[in-house]
Amino acid sequence: MRQVLEIVVESDPHLSVVGTASSAESAFTVVDETSPDVVLMDLDLTGMDGIAATRALAVRHPLVRVVILSASCSRALVTDALAAGAWGYFVKEGSPTELLRGIHDVHQGQRALALSARALVTA
Repeated sequence: MRQVLEIVVESDPHLSVVGTASSAESAFTVVDETSPDVVLMDLDLTGMDGIAATRALAVRHPLVRVVILSASCSRALVTDALAAGAWGYFVKEGSPTELLRGIHDVHQGQRALALSARALVTA
């Protein structure tokens, strides 16, 4: 999935992948070394779940904006992610166009949610 995601992100001429990680600790290292504007964070990480990793990243790097990308979408997950400091929430099975638009929105300082996530938190 990570390779497909890299291809999707790199297909946008205004975006680039500066690093990838499979665990929270390696994600922290990548962010420490590259200072990205936006981080795509999976909820299913080795060593620490994505919500806890998002919370820790928000403390360590308050200017970095986190977008959650998950296979699951429930009201609890979305609200927990946003409370942890995530700027966006998207599902892996969603549209690549929706994800790319969301990354741009988050980069510009706007919260961004997949349609399915938005329906859960505004219902």
